[in-house]
Formats: sequence, C-alpha cells, structure tokens
Amino acid sequence: MTDDDTDGRDVARRTYLKGVAAGSAVGLGGMATMSGTAHQVNGVGEHAVAEFCGTFSPGPQVQQCLACIEERCDGEVNPLTPLYTGLSGQCFEPPVVPDGADYIALKAGQNCYVTSVDDNTTFCLPPGSPDISNATFYRCGGEPTPAIVDFDVTCEAITVTTENVPDGQALTAAVTFLDADGNESEAAFQAIVENGTATFDLPGDLNPTHLVVTLDDTVLLEQDVVATDAPCTPEPPTPPVPDDPRIDDVEVTCEAIIITTSDILEGATIYATVSFVGDVTEMYDVTVDADGVAVVPLPGDLDPSNLAVAYDDELLFDMNVQAVDAPCADVPPKPPEPPAEPPEKPPEPPELPELPEEPPENEKEFKKLLHECKSFERKYERYEKRLEKST
Repeated sequence: MTDDDTDGRDVARRTYLKGVAAGSAVGLGGMATMSGTAHQVNGVGEHAVAEFCGTFSPGPQVQQCLACIEERCDGEVNPLTPLYTGLSGQCFEPPVVPDGADYIALKAGQNCYVTSVDDNTTFCLPPGSPDISNATFYRCGGEPTPAIVDFDVTCEAITVTTENVPDGQALTAAVTFLDADGNESEAAFQAIVENGTATFDLPGDLNPTHLVVTLDDTVLLEQDVVATDAPCTPEPPTPPVPDDPRIDDVEVTCEAIIITTSDILEGATIYATVSFVGDVTEMYDVTVDADGVAVVPLPGDLDPSNLAVAYDDELLFDMNVQAVDAPCADVPPKPPEPPAEPPEKPPEPPELPELPEEPPENEKEFKKLLHECKSFERKYERYEKRLEKST
C-alpha cells in the first residue's frame, strides 16, 4: 500500500472498491445488509463530521464501535437496523436513517468514529482518515432491539450469541464456502435460540468464508469469517483459474498475495482491494515486474477474505479467498495495540551561572554566588531526570 498516490488514482481505487463491495454485500437469496453510498468529501454539502473515538473491538459489527456509543449514552444502548456494510470513501449517505437514531458509528480501517445523528443525512470522516467500511446506528434507551453480540466459527459449526432474541426463535444463516479448488458455494441453515445462543451445524469439509444471519427479514450479522481450525478441506483452498486471461494465477498467503499476469506490460500498475476478516479493507497499487508478477504485501496477522484486482479501468478478478496458511490471526482478530506514546523531546540543559573573573570581594557577594551555584546544581539534577525519562 502506498501513501503517495495522486488524487485521480485514489478515486479510481475507491471506485473499484465501491463496485466490489456492492456485489459482495449480498448473501444467499438476496438477504443482505444495505450498502448505502460512500464517497469523497470534495463536493459534499451539509454534513456531520464524526470524531475519532478509539480502535475497534473484535466481533460482530454492532460490537465493534459500541464503546464509543456507551460513553455518550446514560442508559442502555440499542443498535438499530439496517446495518450498513461494504462501504468505501470518506462520507456516508445512507438511503435510510433508522427512526429514533441518536448516534452513528463509522468504522474505518481499524478505527472508530462517532457523531450524533440529529437532522443530518450525510456523515463524513476527518481529513486523512481511512475509508469507511461499515456504519451502525444506535439509540440511547428505548425498546430493546435484537442483536448478535458474539460468534464462533469452526469447520463443524457456527455458534452465535444473541441479545433480546427470545428462546425458541428460529434464526437463518446463509454461509458461503470455498472448497479445496477455490470454488464457491452457498447454503442456508436454521437453528433455534436456546439460552441466548444458536448453533448452525456445517458440513465440516468446506471452508466457511462469509456469514449472514437473519431474524425473519432482519439482518443481524453479515461478515467475512474463517474457521478457527482451518483449513476444513484436506488441502487449503486455492483460487480457481481466473476468467480473465490477463490473470494467470493468484496465490494467497498470510504475508502476501502473488498475482501472475499475462499480456500486461512490465511496469504497469494494477490495483488490488483486499478485505480481511474483521471488516478491514485495504487498497494497494502494485507494479508488474519483468516476469509478469505483482506482489501485494499483507499485514500477516489478518486473514484475507476477498480479493478484487483491477487494471486499465476493468475488474479482472473478484472472489472470496482464504490464505493457504490460514488462520492468520485470532478469530475474530484482536484489536491492535494502541500506538506507543512518542518519546518526549530531550530537554535543554540549564544555563551555567555567570562566574566573576575575580573572587568575591565580600561575604555578601560570596553567598550570592554560592546560591547561584546550588540553584544550578538542583536544576541540573532535574535536567538529568528528564533526560533519562525522554530516552
């Protein structure tokens, strides 16, 4: 990933991402969270700017930035539907603002931003923020709303923990799988809530990569996933042969994605949008080398879940993926450690007292000089302590 892209290239990459997200947000049978509209700040009229409030917490979408809302609500906090996912850009203009919404949390990269809803219809991030990946509305108090607050994914089963869903209620899970050859399939499962949990039994020999859980027609959870005991197939899944002849092969590991191209000139730039488990999306522009290979470096501690590759204004590849050495991280991923405090600037040493060229002529001048020297000694001791602390 680079930091020196031109504005045009940034817009192009985010355009590719928006198209990818709109397609990948849909689960089995058309059940989906809403993708809404996310765009650049330039040209946006009246809008609210959300403020940074911390890093995300792992787990379902409604939990990721919940702490930011709890700081602002006096009582119970209730997430509202629809949930918005698969977003990009610096501003979010939802097609529907839920009735009674008090706050909106915008997740961008691994950061959370929050602002009050009031009468606003467009919500933006501060300049320099990562792109928005999901958005969740919340209400302070009021009638409790159903939610999924935790989940666990293995090859054999998916277990979800619910709030405000009565025992005996049926939930539906739409799961996308990858087989050993990287072929996708989808299946629907039902489970009954008992003691606040519901368990969906899976085939066991396929790799779950995407999960949508619904209560009647309401989506409570939609996220990319990876089994904690992956791979579920005898061999790790490998991406199938791409449909576009300009992509010969794709290899996905925790550390990098290697894209082998054909008929793309050496030195050409291709754009890769990588989604990770935990609803984190990164955009990369990489250069094709003399062998036709482009390498996308990855963090190593996040599980890649979807890859979209674009070149010359065309989308060449767009599929769910899984690293051959998955899982790459704890599932769900642990939030990042907060950045270390920057070291203090080394202090300036105290100035030496001005010493007379000749010895003091009387006791008064001698005491004055002695006082200045002792004062300097104390200042120097404090200086040494501050210097040690700063280094």
